[in-house]
Amino acid sequence: MLRAGGAVTADEAQPQQPAAAASPRSGATRAKLIGVAERLFAGRGVQAVSLNEINKAAGQRHGSACQYHFGNKDGLIQAILDKHVPGIARQRDRLFDEMEAGGGVPAIEQVVAAFVRPVAAKLLDPDGGKAFVRLNAQLVAVHTIGMHRAGSAPFAAPFTERLSRMLNLALSARAIPPDVAERRLIIAGVMLYHGLADYSHLLEASGDLNEASLGRFTGDLEAMMVAALVAPFAGGTKER
Repeated sequence: MLRAGGAVTADEAQPQQPAAAASPRSGATRAKLIGVAERLFAGRGVQAVSLNEINKAAGQRHGSACQYHFGNKDGLIQAILDKHVPGIARQRDRLFDEMEAGGGVPAIEQVVAAFVRPVAAKLLDPDGGKAFVRLNAQLVAVHTIGMHRAGSAPFAAPFTERLSRMLNLALSARAIPPDVAERRLIIAGVMLYHGLADYSHLLEASGDLNEASLGRFTGDLEAMMVAALVAPFAGGTKER
């Protein structure tokens, strides 16, 4: 995992182990560990939470339960992503199918909406949705760079190819050079996940985290992301 100055503790440095057998009991244990891990990672940060702590919080008598099921911390984070990302991708694909059925190049506003709304909806998902968004705010730079530079991310992201293609197609239609688009899409990813994560804390504290308030914020977030993506640029491309 890409770590910003964090030391790797002994329980994180275990070699990757084969996946545990998918028995009903094993599946329930994995789900428990994933649920506890996403909550602790979201609340305190990936670097501050050890696998041993997750084992204990999940009530596991086996002190190496996380290592047995996931290999190491990166494997556990991948399992959290695998829990949430396929559903997000299915929602995006439905929106992209509608755009492509209309013919022509989709507007950047449409593509950004498909980028934002399935993620924003996770804040209302009671099965770890808020934790997923808050965890991804910690990982967003790694994810976004990996989406645009194949092979550079430490986590598998098999559902991002179409999103990346649609975003770049829409930006190309607005005459945004590829290297400028790449930089701006990294910023857009940060805006998306940090914006949703931070705003969710504010709404949660006020008791106002609901579909209506989230919809208002999401609309503003989409407008700001579009403005940032298509803003005039003063040179600075690789060709200059």
